[in-house]
Amino acid sequence: MASKSILALFALCAALLAASTLAAATLNVTLSGASPANFENRLSDTSIEVTRFVLTSTGASVDCSAVTITFTNPTTADEAFTAVRVFYDANGNSSFEAGEEIGVGQAPNGVAATLLFTGAFSVPTSSRLMQVIVNTGANVASYGDGFRFSIAAAGDITLANPGTDSVTGAFPVQGNTITIRNSMSNLLAGTGNPASPRTVARGSTNVAGAHFRLDCLAAVIPGELVGLDLSSITVSLNLGAPADANVIASVSLFGDDFDAAFEPNTQDPLIQARTSADVAKWAVAGSTLTVIFDGAAVTALTSINSGTVRAFWIGVSFNSTADAVVEVLVNRTGILGAEGASGDFLTTAITSISGNVITVSGSGGGGGDGGQGNRPSEEGGCVVSPTGSWAPGMLLCMLAAGFWFVRKRSRPNSTT
Repeated sequence: MASKSILALFALCAALLAASTLAAATLNVTLSGASPANFENRLSDTSIEVTRFVLTSTGASVDCSAVTITFTNPTTADEAFTAVRVFYDANGNSSFEAGEEIGVGQAPNGVAATLLFTGAFSVPTSSRLMQVIVNTGANVASYGDGFRFSIAAAGDITLANPGTDSVTGAFPVQGNTITIRNSMSNLLAGTGNPASPRTVARGSTNVAGAHFRLDCLAAVIPGELVGLDLSSITVSLNLGAPADANVIASVSLFGDDFDAAFEPNTQDPLIQARTSADVAKWAVAGSTLTVIFDGAAVTALTSINSGTVRAFWIGVSFNSTADAVVEVLVNRTGILGAEGASGDFLTTAITSISGNVITVSGSGGGGGDGGQGNRPSEEGGCVVSPTGSWAPGMLLCMLAAGFWFVRKRSRPNSTT
């Protein structure tokens, strides 16, 4: 009897020891510090890493049989992603090989917000990485939508021994946002904008209205932004009074050769000119004139590739009918790429560029085609106005010549 009791006691202790050992096996899920930051990505990319998780086992190794990945915006996710794949770094070398994929890649169906990846993997008493990668689709309906991938709950890790092993962590453990776009650009002030208001004469042509740049941001791995293919540029002209619109003869868009000087029709080629005859492209509402540059002249421009910058000038020409006050503004929202506002995204770092206020006056400074010649000469010369202000200078020159001639006749032997 004693021997049987002793054996039973040993068996009970062994069972308790085994149970306590198994119960000590826990799996903790956290987000990897190497998980990609928020980024933008174009359509039709493959193997884009969107999230990395860290799986840490304590007490003993934990055997798993499946993992569920949750994602936001399931309605548009089926347009955005043609495949979602999950890899587990089984050998702990911090890379992901083809043989380490869990299950088979799947595509969202537009209804469910989860995908189940069935495949056995074991987490030893240390940390291992899990990677989620995606392929993006070719449907622009997904432009502008943000998506996040996560392990939403402890139950998203399916355990082989759920009675003894457990999963812990602060859930959901979610990665950063991925937004599908074609390009991202900054609107920047050009280096040729006047620093202060100026006055030009009536009839001045191609006055420098505004100088601006478009900086198409470089791709940041794993983002593969393409570039900005311009569709239209809309500018606003703030007027001193609604009637001032009648003084504006034309508004023109010019390219720029990056020398900070406005050289219309020479170094800076004309892209498109608009006048009041351009229906729907020239609109006056109160004290604001809106001008749209678009069509073949703009769409034919070479795309602004990712990581490059292009600059433009807005030139304003005035007739000689009256005085006026105008300020040219280029707004971020007025610049559209071929893929639209969501696909070709303009950041909010700068919302608008102003070329400063222009006053048109009957007695103003020099005009003429030459852009920045609408201010006094930088070489110190006189300003010549087309309104007749040359007459006093000419009269002084004639009087001086007459005085010299009379003095010469009265002193015939003089050598001076």
